[in-house]
Amino acid sequence: MYKISINNIEYNLNDFKSVFYRNGGIYYNIANQEIDSNLIEFYNSEIKSVTEFICYYLKINDANIFGNLFTKEVNKLEVLFLAKSLGLKIPETYIVSQLKDLTKIDCSQNYITKSVSEMKPIFIENELYLNYTREIDFNQLQSKKENIIPSLIQNKINKAYEIRVFFFEKRIWAIATFDFSDNIDIRNLKDRDKKYLSCKLPIEIQRKIHKMAKTLNLRCGTIDLIQSDDDYYFLEINPLGQFHQVSYYGNYQIEKYIADLL
Repeated sequence: MYKISINNIEYNLNDFKSVFYRNGGIYYNIANQEIDSNLIEFYNSEIKSVTEFICYYLKINDANIFGNLFTKEVNKLEVLFLAKSLGLKIPETYIVSQLKDLTKIDCSQNYITKSVSEMKPIFIENELYLNYTREIDFNQLQSKKENIIPSLIQNKINKAYEIRVFFFEKRIWAIATFDFSDNIDIRNLKDRDKKYLSCKLPIEIQRKIHKMAKTLNLRCGTIDLIQSDDDYYFLEINPLGQFHQVSYYGNYQIEKYIADLL
């Protein structure tokens, strides 16, 4: 019999029939907070192995598991390639590591840049920096002499609105977000600058989303789309994406649907 204790409450792993993992992890208190960094790394690897076994045990005991503790990120470039292969439109995309390569891009158009990997908070001298999506100033870049790290550059789509999609098994919910500030990254906006409306995606777009989720072995997650000139452009997918905003503004009661399914 396998048991775990959480906040001094004991649980039998055999009693878990359904699991919904959205984010976070399994953590343990460190007895000595001043131990060597190498020991901390070993300590974390030990915890990881225990966590992996818990997930493995739940799986072989036929627990219905939604979400994946170890698939917290996907490769943005692989997903963009997959989206295009499935017939979804994507913005014109470049990976640039040398400034001279910018001459191959039509600088008369507008472009944005975003991180290739997932957004990570960066602390420098007690200041917090977040790598949000930004519009590119080519004149400023071309005046530089040094090269840059491989950077993701995409054509800026003139959007009518953005769409946040949440999928869970065979269901898809979506809300349209209207930005009245013309901000590049909608995460920078306050709610007063946005308007939300529930929306229904075309069947063909839904079919491609389901196929993408199946290919990536994801049972749930969020997807960002842009609607422009009656076309839908795929931006990215997040296995750990939050659905509260979609549920609340779309009045979908997604939480109840998930609870009933579990």
